[in-house]
Amino acid sequence: MTVTTDTPADGHSLVGERGQTDTHAISLNGKGDWIVGDDALIFAPGRVVSILDRSRYRSPAFLALARVAIQKVVSDPGPLRILTGMPSAWFADGEARGQLADAVRAAAAPLGEASVTVAPEAAGVYYAWLFESGRLDLIRLAQTVGVIDAGYRDVNVALFSGGRYVGGESVPGGTHEALKDIKRLIATTYRMELSLHEVDAAQRTDGLIVEGMRHPMPGGTRAALTRSLSTVVATGKSLWPNGGRALHAVVLGGGGAAHLAEALGREFPQLSALENPQLAGARGFLAMATAATPGRP
Repeated sequence: MTVTTDTPADGHSLVGERGQTDTHAISLNGKGDWIVGDDALIFAPGRVVSILDRSRYRSPAFLALARVAIQKVVSDPGPLRILTGMPSAWFADGEARGQLADAVRAAAAPLGEASVTVAPEAAGVYYAWLFESGRLDLIRLAQTVGVIDAGYRDVNVALFSGGRYVGGESVPGGTHEALKDIKRLIATTYRMELSLHEVDAAQRTDGLIVEGMRHPMPGGTRAALTRSLSTVVATGKSLWPNGGRALHAVVLGGGGAAHLAEALGREFPQLSALENPQLAGARGFLAMATAATPGRP
C-alpha cells in the first residue's frame, strides 16, 4: 500500500484535546484522546492546538492528526510505503527529519509497518509538475526548475535539477500570517471575531455573511495576502541561477498560490501555476511514491 501525507493549508491546527463530547476520538495509548478536523472546530474551538515550529513532530496532537489522515486513505491493514514532506528550512535538520519519520511510523502502526521517506515539502509540488500529464515527463525531468510552495506556515522556495533537490529556503509569511491580518481587518470593519478557519473560508469565497447579508472582504485583504511577495521574489532570485532567468520553469503550488500567481508571473514569465494548487503537493507525492513502488501501475 502506498500512502502520501501533505498537511493542508490549515490542517495541522485542527486538532483539539477531547472534552465531554459524543464525537469520535483518537486514543493515543496514554497520550490522551484527541478529536481532529471539523470535530475539533465544532466541539473544542477553544482548545485547538496550533504548533508552527518543528517541535510539533514530538506532539501527540501531530500524531493524532497523522493517524486520522492515514486512516482516511488506507482501507486494509498491511505494509505501508509513506512519502511525506517538511519545510525546506527544516529539511537539513537530521534530528527533525527523524522525529517526523518516527511520528508518521507511530501514526501508521495500527494499520501496519511503514517505510517512511521524508522530502522537502516543495518536492511534492515539483513531482506534481513532473507527472502533470499523468505519467513522468522525461523532458521536464532533465530540466532545471525553481519551485514555490506557498504554504500555511511559510513559503518554500527551492531548486531542482535533473530530478534532484539542489537546495531551498523557507520564507516567513505563509497564509497563516495573512489570515491573522485579515482577521483584524474583519474585526475592525464588521465588528466580528472569526476563527482563522472561518477567515480562510471567507477569503476563498471573496466575501462573508454579516447580519444575514453577503458583504465583500474588507479593504486591505489583497495586500495582506500578497505581503510576502517581495521576500519570495528576492529569495528566488538569490537561490536560482542568474536570478531565475536560466530556469526552464518556475512551478507554483500550495494553498496560497492563487494569491501570488499574477504578480509572480510578471517577475518570472516562465511561471507554471498548477491546477488545484492546494493539493498539488499531495498529488505529487502520490505520483512519485506510486511510480517508485514495485508492482504498481
